[in-house]
Amino acid sequence: MSENQRSSDEADTAPGRKKSVYEYFVAGALGLMALGQWGDTKDVIVEAWRLTLSNFTHQYEYQALDRINVGSNLRYIKNLIGEPQLIKTSKYNDEISFAYYLKEKYILTLIVEENRVSAYTITSLIDDFVPHRLLTKTATDDKTSIADNYGTIEDFTLDFNNIEYLLVKEELGKEKLFVNNYFGAISYGVEVQLPSEELREIYNTLNMDETSSEALTKVRQLTTRAINNFYGAGENDLSVIADSVLTNFEYSLYYKK
Repeated sequence: MSENQRSSDEADTAPGRKKSVYEYFVAGALGLMALGQWGDTKDVIVEAWRLTLSNFTHQYEYQALDRINVGSNLRYIKNLIGEPQLIKTSKYNDEISFAYYLKEKYILTLIVEENRVSAYTITSLIDDFVPHRLLTKTATDDKTSIADNYGTIEDFTLDFNNIEYLLVKEELGKEKLFVNNYFGAISYGVEVQLPSEELREIYNTLNMDETSSEALTKVRQLTTRAINNFYGAGENDLSVIADSVLTNFEYSLYYKK
């Protein structure tokens, strides 16, 4: 045996070499196929493929989220993606509830009225997770800031107390059945370029004048710098969307941060 071949064999059998999870799935699938267990083999292959997509891309998650639409029945959504990890009732309207799917890469929030999804939002928890456009289900362009995403701000809201966030609403008109787009930045342990002092300054300006053009100008300027990690679509006012946002305490509690 040549020295090169011996070195190669030793490298393959060395205790320090670890097989990937995917390799174990493939090995298991081949073993089951040898035993004629096609049904089990198919399940293993599907799971291996899902795991590979999730580990190296976000395609699996994007495809799952593409199944959700404004107007969907909550029971239908549960059949598609399972039970939510958390359900809350709106602080301001007992007829509105929020269902949360707390994933490693994102938070999916369903705004539910009479078992119907009237709006839903997706908050990205990692830098490169950018879901498909919620209404057209097409891939999103490289749009980094909040301002890159909206056309016109119809409403905005912000907070800096228990969590820093800035959310804006864009109305789409009758051609889109009066559904709204929601965009924004929420600082769940990620850098989204939302200085607390700037949010406080805008908040104080609005306290003195709710229709302040100065505050709107400052918000527009901030949206050009704030990193967009919040996406939503629906029929609700922005106040309802803001009510659905988890506080820093809730986020830390459920994600064990």
